[in-house]
Amino acid sequence: MRRATTGLLAGLLLVLAGWVLAPAASACGCTGGTSTELALRADAVFSGRLESREVAGDTALHVFRVGTVYTGRVAARQGVLSPASGASCGLELTGEGPFLVFATREDDGLAAGLCGGTAPWTVEAAAEVQMLTGSGTPAPGSAGTVFPRGPSRTTLEAGAAAVLAVVVGGLLLRRRGRWGGDARG
Repeated sequence: MRRATTGLLAGLLLVLAGWVLAPAASACGCTGGTSTELALRADAVFSGRLESREVAGDTALHVFRVGTVYTGRVAARQGVLSPASGASCGLELTGEGPFLVFATREDDGLAAGLCGGTAPWTVEAAAEVQMLTGSGTPAPGSAGTVFPRGPSRTTLEAGAAAVLAVVVGGLLLRRRGRWGGDARG
């Protein structure tokens, strides 16, 4: 029974260690949608020119100079977060645009991905979205143009898994020491 418990705890420790050390999966599969469907799913839709793109870890911050706001609260200079890689569904924008951006509101501001509809601006797509939502001007100022402070969710999950692995490993070693003492005494 003791060996089974020890083996189970060792196996759990290995699984946790593998989870913490494993690289993030890279696969992105998109299902299509019309501009109208994508606009209905988005919290903010706007047209803008890409001013800058900065990458930190596995996240990219795209800063746009906003032209027209179709829906949502959007600043004249608006940042949008996305995964850094297109393989992880990050935005794949070439040149400065203009782009039609479909974004969702998250804790850290606006976020967009490869499958959300963000694409080069076209008269047809803009007209379709405008018929559904209307149009307006951006709010003055900037929003979301710097990376959020604090650890990312992935970092927090990895930290929690590492702490759990250390605790399980400590318990395993402690039990082994006790069992070893019992067998000798």
